[in-house]
Amino acid sequence: MHTRGIISTAAFVLASSTLVHGAVYTVGVGKDENTGKLGLGFDPSSIRPTAGDTIVFQFNAGDHVVIQTTFANPCTPMDGGYNSGVQSVPAGTPVDAAGLPTTTFALTSTDPLYFYDGAPNQCHLGGVFTVNPPLSGDGTAAQFLENAKSTPEQASTSAAPTPTSSAASAATSSAAPTTSANSAVGNFATASGAALAVAGIAGALFSSLL
Repeated sequence: MHTRGIISTAAFVLASSTLVHGAVYTVGVGKDENTGKLGLGFDPSSIRPTAGDTIVFQFNAGDHVVIQTTFANPCTPMDGGYNSGVQSVPAGTPVDAAGLPTTTFALTSTDPLYFYDGAPNQCHLGGVFTVNPPLSGDGTAAQFLENAKSTPEQASTSAAPTPTSSAASAATSSAAPTTSANSAVGNFATASGAALAVAGIAGALFSSLL
């Protein structure tokens, strides 16, 4: 009975570690998703994570600010929504360089989310980002992009400083995550590290029974 109890505890710890560590999606801001170089918008411009996952916004050269908005009124800050604060990176800094500033957004629900780059005219030109938008009907990523492009040009950056982490609503889907390659490697390493650590604990418990 004692051995069975220890095995059950180890299994519970392993299962819990898997649930606690959600995926991390790295999203480049001021990076062209088609070329992988510095440019307009976000890379990737749309993702389909699940509740419990985290988005890490990585800011490339220039002045950028990630602002949460709504599908109906793109390029306008949503009341109470996420705002990364302006992140400034010197011109000429290579894309995805080490040490770039980042902010995080914690996902807690399955609602579609809409964001834009608040740097001057970026939203109007198509610098937008979606999380779990509907795949058809109203609210799709393509519709949101068109809505943004039809808005008046912005004259200045919206820079109200807010916390760099948010536990606001989020999203989920059964579709495969569209993270960047670097993010996928990081997720794998994190999950593997956690699993190995728990496996080590379980192994020590089993050894004590011998």
